[in-house]
Amino acid sequence: MAAALQMSSLGAAHADPSGPVRPGTVGSAQAEATSLQNQADAAAKDAARAAARLDEAKAKAEEAAQKAADAAARAEESGKISDKNQADAAAAKAAQASAQAAQAQLEYNDKAAAAAQAAAAAAEAATNAEREAASLAGITDGTATEGTQTLPDAGVFPDNATHSDNVEVVGHVRGVLSSDGSCPAFKATKCPAFSSLNFVHYEKLGYDVMVANGTGGLAVWSLKDPEHPEYIAAVTVDQLKQPGETMTRFWEGENLTVDSRRKLVFLTRDSGTKGLFIIDINDPWHPKLLGFHRVPLGHTATCINDCRYIWSVGSGVRGVSSPVHVTDVRDVNHPFTYTQAVASDVRRTGATSGSTHSVDVDFDGVVWVSGSGGVRGYWTDGKHFDPATQTKRYATAYDPIPYAGGSVSGSEGAFLHNAYRFPNALGDRPKGDVMLITNENNNQNCAKAGVFILASIEGTQDGEGITSTPENPVKMNRLATYSPGGKPGHYVDPTGKAGDCSAHWFTVNGNIVAAGFYEQGVRFLDISDPSNPEQVGWFRVPDRAAGPDGPAIIGSNASSAYWHNGYVYVPDYGRGVDILKFTGNIPGKHEKKVCWNSCEK
Repeated sequence: MAAALQMSSLGAAHADPSGPVRPGTVGSAQAEATSLQNQADAAAKDAARAAARLDEAKAKAEEAAQKAADAAARAEESGKISDKNQADAAAAKAAQASAQAAQAQLEYNDKAAAAAQAAAAAAEAATNAEREAASLAGITDGTATEGTQTLPDAGVFPDNATHSDNVEVVGHVRGVLSSDGSCPAFKATKCPAFSSLNFVHYEKLGYDVMVANGTGGLAVWSLKDPEHPEYIAAVTVDQLKQPGETMTRFWEGENLTVDSRRKLVFLTRDSGTKGLFIIDINDPWHPKLLGFHRVPLGHTATCINDCRYIWSVGSGVRGVSSPVHVTDVRDVNHPFTYTQAVASDVRRTGATSGSTHSVDVDFDGVVWVSGSGGVRGYWTDGKHFDPATQTKRYATAYDPIPYAGGSVSGSEGAFLHNAYRFPNALGDRPKGDVMLITNENNNQNCAKAGVFILASIEGTQDGEGITSTPENPVKMNRLATYSPGGKPGHYVDPTGKAGDCSAHWFTVNGNIVAAGFYEQGVRFLDISDPSNPEQVGWFRVPDRAAGPDGPAIIGSNASSAYWHNGYVYVPDYGRGVDILKFTGNIPGKHEKKVCWNSCEK
């Protein structure tokens, strides 16, 4: 069973270390902690001196008050003018001493408050330095010893796959299965396999491992042979169960996030008790479940700021405009989640209804939140112009600075599933202008199903002073949309109904998008002209019953398509993972890293 991890909180915000975790950021954090501790020590000494002055002033005031009282009693008893004058003088001295004591009290209050504030800042800086150091200490090249463990894999190669001539099917794996294959997807009873996958590099081994999660838990494969992954480990539902639970499936983990530098996998859970499972795969043959950490939102989660933090999104938090919960995971044994959710306000109307679905980090480090009615980007690191204060300030994961985005014209009411800001120029659109967005709407009527959207962020940049109101919200201009309906490879079942046509997760290589479309399989789109995306390839597996043509094969229910080192890995809710090669032309600039989820350079 996984032990519950400690949950804590920080006080006032400080300037987070910037850029990747490295010795310099640890040194900077430690220097800040030392400086603030020195300031706290000096403030404490000032407060102690003020306390001593206060005690002295109080004693003098008490003494003067007693003398004044004694002088007043003598004057009343004697009735002499001289005693009356002495009493008046004593009373004046007592009043002066009382005023001095009151002033000393005010000075002490100020010094004590300053000391408390300085102590809190020093304590937070010390914690920050400890966490930064913990993050650096966790960086590893991974094991140098290949494991010998292999697990049986029940995958059946899809020899019945249909696809375009420029798509080659090279492999298939099945991995861990769930005894409870139900899930809240279009094929609700056909989800024993995977909703998402990711990759972790092992410097000492010289190759990657692939991790995928679904209702059965987490599966791990060696990619020493990238066309034929070797199933080497799993973390099962039984291992993920928390004390007292009767969990029969894991859900959701729809956008699996990893920290390749620290060899960590984060599984986000959206059913039952929401939160994050943290798994150490330094030795991928023997993954270790470090624990479970509760988070109010658990549909998807994404590493940001070099995986110092995780942004979690979903539904269930009310009263916040497009909520995002922020968790500090630098010390993975003691993560904590900030109490107050970030209001990402994706529609830019201030409305507090709706939910968030995905967080995606672009190559510039802008963090994009997709959800009900819009997509909006934020700076979470570095110094940027803040349109709210009209000044430059440092952005943090828990106090981000808005960048751009909003609703998409013509799709204002659509549920926007995830997004990718294209880093280079496309057609007549400048570098960094085009947003690629999926609208998820599961439907067998392709005219009503969710589409793939191309939009422009021009005119929506917050840093340019653009304002938005509920009556006149800022919107991105929709350039084009794509649907697989009626295109080559379009699936229609024996009853004449089309399979689920909704767009889902995607990745980009050059100007070619590889996207999962549920029962319509994988579609390859050339977006060189963002106003006219063109389907240039496709892949789909039809259902097949066991018989003379071979064993039974489950048909496509593709969640996504991940470009990785020349291959396209397709996690499928029912099938497992299919491995493809796209042999067609890939125009455009090829980035060193084909990314999704978290693309920071």
